[in-house]
Amino acid sequence: MDKLFANPLTFIGSPDWRSLLMALAFSLPWLLLLAGPLRRRLWLWVAMAAGAVAFPVSIAWVQVPVQQGLNYFWQALLPGPPGAPLIYAIAIPSIAVSGLVQEATKFALAVLALRLAGVRRAAVSTAVAAGVATGAGYGGMEAFWVFNTIWSMGWNWGVVQLAGLAGLLGFAERFITVPFHIGAAAISAYGYGVRRPWRFWLLASGLHALLNYSAILVQTGAFSSLGTEAWVFFISALTVAAALRLRSGASSAGAPAGPAASPATQS
Repeated sequence: MDKLFANPLTFIGSPDWRSLLMALAFSLPWLLLLAGPLRRRLWLWVAMAAGAVAFPVSIAWVQVPVQQGLNYFWQALLPGPPGAPLIYAIAIPSIAVSGLVQEATKFALAVLALRLAGVRRAAVSTAVAAGVATGAGYGGMEAFWVFNTIWSMGWNWGVVQLAGLAGLLGFAERFITVPFHIGAAAISAYGYGVRRPWRFWLLASGLHALLNYSAILVQTGAFSSLGTEAWVFFISALTVAAALRLRSGASSAGAPAGPAASPATQS
């Protein structure tokens, strides 16, 4: 069973100052746009930091073990490596796990941040802000890890000269997926604010899984690299647009947010 668990540091990589600057540049503008005024709300910065810390831990100690368990299950069940179209079906549970785990982590941190800050009867927009903060930290740390990996592989402008725009895809994808993380977390946190956490957490998790399914499509050759980026961009734009719409409605309504059952306990 020990082999099921990964080292969280694996999902940080070798830290590079350029990675830090880019991760902040990709996440902070969205935090300011969706979370509203940050002055005198130190707890939002704490929530963002918590999201950053939670990323490698949730991946290494929750997502990877569950996905590895699913892999062992399929290996025991199937006589050999699956081919198309079977692989499209058996990949669904593993992809779903990524969405469920990551969105549950961000949701739980947002609720915890609200509770620790003593925010129990705040406007729904405040609940959304908590989700935005944890999403910014979580997505920013994921970008930090990806950027560290890119730099450690010796990336430079020569790569772009040789590969063209394909040499920038790693950076472009993070530019798209960081706001996705923020938007998805805002959606689930909105659900907490309006006392419907289960519904909105599942929505965020479903969008996340839909976005991640692009990895299967490109691995099997169903999508090209550019086609995959278009898929990711569409899902991310849809998610951010939904988050903006919900935040706008919450700000206008000024509805109170109160304690609500977590997705894990609600039936």
